[in-house]
Amino acid sequence: MPYGIDPAQGPEEEARLDFARLESLRLLCRQVRECHSESIRYFEYQDGFQHYKDKEPLKVSVSSSATCVLSLVAADLWKADSKKSKKLIRKLIPKNTSAGLPKNNAFTIAWILEAVTELERYADPLGPAELSQIKKMELMLQGAIRSGRGGVKIADYPPSAYLTQLVVRALDKRERLNKKLRTSVEGWAWAELTRQIALVQAKTKTADPFAVAYLLMLVSIATPVSKITPEQTITQRSALNSFFESQLDDGSWPLSRPLFHYRKFGNAYCYEFEMLTQLLQQNRLQDLLLQYLPRLRNAAVSALNSVYRLGEKIQVWTSGHHPQQGKPESWATASVYHFFYELDRLLAEAIRRRLFQYLDLPLSPQVPDDKKSAKKIFAPRFLDSRVKVRGSQRPLKRFLWENFVEPLARGAKRVETGDKFKKGTPISAIFFGPPGTSKTELATQIADFLGWPLLAIDPSHLLRNGMDGIQAEANEIFRMLEETERVVVLFDEFDEFVRERGSSDAEQFSRLLTTAMLPKLASIHTRATLVFIIATNNIRQFDLAIRRPGRFDRVVQIMPPIYDEKIDNDNWGASGNVNVGKTLKRLGVKIDGQVKKHLGDFTFLEFDAFATDLVKAKDAQEALRSLEYHWERCILQSVDEDNKTWKQRCTEEERFNR
Repeated sequence: MPYGIDPAQGPEEEARLDFARLESLRLLCRQVRECHSESIRYFEYQDGFQHYKDKEPLKVSVSSSATCVLSLVAADLWKADSKKSKKLIRKLIPKNTSAGLPKNNAFTIAWILEAVTELERYADPLGPAELSQIKKMELMLQGAIRSGRGGVKIADYPPSAYLTQLVVRALDKRERLNKKLRTSVEGWAWAELTRQIALVQAKTKTADPFAVAYLLMLVSIATPVSKITPEQTITQRSALNSFFESQLDDGSWPLSRPLFHYRKFGNAYCYEFEMLTQLLQQNRLQDLLLQYLPRLRNAAVSALNSVYRLGEKIQVWTSGHHPQQGKPESWATASVYHFFYELDRLLAEAIRRRLFQYLDLPLSPQVPDDKKSAKKIFAPRFLDSRVKVRGSQRPLKRFLWENFVEPLARGAKRVETGDKFKKGTPISAIFFGPPGTSKTELATQIADFLGWPLLAIDPSHLLRNGMDGIQAEANEIFRMLEETERVVVLFDEFDEFVRERGSSDAEQFSRLLTTAMLPKLASIHTRATLVFIIATNNIRQFDLAIRRPGRFDRVVQIMPPIYDEKIDNDNWGASGNVNVGKTLKRLGVKIDGQVKKHLGDFTFLEFDAFATDLVKAKDAQEALRSLEYHWERCILQSVDEDNKTWKQRCTEEERFNR
C-alpha cells in the first residue's frame, strides 16, 4: 500500500484518532503534498491550465485554470510573477462560458471571479476596463441569487446546492454578499437542507449526500452564529452525520446528482475532493469535523488508491466521471491536493487540542480579527519597566515589540496557513529576573496579541508518573510539541531542571532532563511553527548550552514596573481604587528621589500590598514608615546565598540581555 497506510479500518476503530494516528496521517499529508506544485504544473499551458494534458485543440480551460489557481494559492505555491498573474486575469475575465454552457452562466462566472480574487493579490494593478468587467461579473452573480430566490440554477436544471455555494463563496470573498442576499440564501438553504437530509436518511433514489454537504456549508456562511437556534444546531449535526454515513466502504461517495450536461461527454458531477475541500474550509464546522477524522482518513486512502504516478514528482488524478476519456484531469488533481492541504490544517488543530488535553490544560484560543489587527496594541494593561541592552536603557515593551512580538505577528499568518516562520524570525526567549515581575503575565500578553493559546508547562507535568517516569514523560510531551503549531509555550518554574550541569547541587534527574531537553528544543526551533519561552528567576544557573544563541533568540530581563507606571494608576489596593500618588500628596508626603527609588523597587504585588497598607496611614510619618517597612522586605532588597541583594544581582545580570 502506498505511503505506508493500512486500509483495513473496521467498525471497531475508535471514534477519535489517538496522537500516533494523527501524527501518521499528517505525515501522509506532507508526503502527498511534496508533489503538489509539479503535479499541477504538468497541466500548464500558456498562462493557464488545460483540462487534459495536450488535448487537441490546445487551449486554456476556464474552470480548470480557476481550480488549479485556488489549489496553488491556498498552499502558498503560486509562484507566477505579477505580470504573468495579470496576464492570466486578462485571459479569464473576457470569458463568459465554458463546457458548452450558455453565455454568462453562473458556473463559469463564479469560477472566474473566485480565481481573479486570489490572483489580484499577486498581479500588477488592474486597469479601469478590467475592474469594470469584474464589477459586471459581481452583478451577474448577485442577480443569479435574486432570480433564484436564494438558490442558483443553470440552464433548465433546478437550483443546486453546489452552484449556490460556488456563487455565494465567490461573492463572499469579495465582500459583495450583502445582507439582503445573505438572508435570501439563508432561507432557501435551511429549507432545502431539511428536505435533503430526509431524502438521504430515507435512502431514496433522489438522495444526494453532496447536496447535504454544500447546504451545510451555505447555512454556516449565511447564518450569523448568534442567530443559530438549538434546533438548527441539531440539524447541522444531523446533516454532517448523514453525509458521512453515505460514505462507501472504499472511502469514496456515490455520484452526486448531475450539475449540468456536457454536450460531448455527458453529465457533469461534483467530485468528492472538490466538495471535501470546501467542507474543510468552514471554520465554523471545525468542532464537528474533528469528530469525523477517521472518515476523512478513509477518504485520503481512497485518493491514494486512484492515483496516476507519471513521474517521481508528478502524481495526478481523474474524477472518474467520464471513463471513456481515461486521462488525468487538472481540476481533479488540483482538488485532491487542495483536499490534502485542508486536511493537514484540520489535523494541525486536532493535534493542538490533543496536546492540551494530554496535559489536562484548557484550550481557549483567541481568534485574531484581521480587520482590527492594525489597531491592536501590544500588552496595553501591562505596566512597563526598563531593560538595559548593550549599555542602553530602553522601555521593556518597546524592546519586546520591536525585537520579538512584531516579527512574530508578521509571520503568524504564514504559520496559520500551514507554513512556518521565516528564517531569522525570533521565536524563542528566556524571560529572567526576580520573582514577582509578571514574567508569566508577559507571556500571556504575547499569546493574546498573536491570538494563539498559551500552553504553560511546569515540572508537575513531567512528574505525573513519578521520578522514574520523567524521561518518558518529557519525550512524549516534546514529541507532541514538535508536531504542534500556533501555540505560545511557556516553560515555567523549570529552574531546577536546567541548572548548570556539573554543579554540586544539581540533581541527577535534573541533569538527565537537561540533556534530553536540549536537542528537542533545537528541533522545535527548527520546525518554527510555535513560540516558546522559559521564565526563570535564576539566569546564571542556566546551562550555558541553553543560553547560547540558536535555541533562544531573545534573553530579556524583566524588572519591576517603573515608578511612573505605578504612581498614577487608580486601581491599587485591596479596594482596587487607590491612587498612591494622590494619597501620598494628600498625607503631605514629599515625593523626593528617595521615595521614588523605594516605590520604583516594588514589584506589582508589593506595590499593591503597600497601597493597601497606605490607606490606613493618618499622616505623612505613618505613610513613610509604611513605605520603609515594605521596601526593606521587597524582593530587590532580599539577600541571596552569595550575600548579594536581588538588586545587585539584577545589575550584574544585565549582560545576558539580547
